[in-house]
Amino acid sequence: MKKVVKIKEQTYILKFDEFDESIDVDSLLKIDYSNLIGELVTFPVIVNRFGVLLADAENEVSESKLNLDVFEAKTKERLRLKLTEANGKAPTVDALNSALMLDKAYQQMKKKYFESQKTRDYINSIFWSAKAKDDKLSKLSLSIQDVEIPDSALEGRVNNVLIKKGEKLIK
Repeated sequence: MKKVVKIKEQTYILKFDEFDESIDVDSLLKIDYSNLIGELVTFPVIVNRFGVLLADAENEVSESKLNLDVFEAKTKERLRLKLTEANGKAPTVDALNSALMLDKAYQQMKKKYFESQKTRDYINSIFWSAKAKDDKLSKLSLSIQDVEIPDSALEGRVNNVLIKKGEKLIK
């Protein structure tokens, strides 16, 4: 996935790897003490991925809220005209709000907005849990001695992140 970000006059293209289609969140948020090195190497990437998901979810909530506000304004105007024609006078605020709440299309838009909030809240919860795990891993890393790390710990798939050992080191 690529995101184009413009900050002042600079444009940046950021590339993010996405999660696999299925994520076992409970498993991902547990510390695998048998592969602590793999956890330390990969988990900042996981926190970043959840951060990107959270930003997308926040954007979805904002867009959903905007759509709801626009729909509400248009629906209120339509209902105001309809109620004015029916009663011969402008409706009260309470009558207009009641008519709005009974509008099926408005109810659907409102439910969609609530659903986007719920999704954002799920991602937010996972993000902060991942951040807590990352903090714990940082503290655990201080206790790791300067030892030779086997290649098996630095290659393979850990936390849905593929680790490849480079051929040459840059000096």
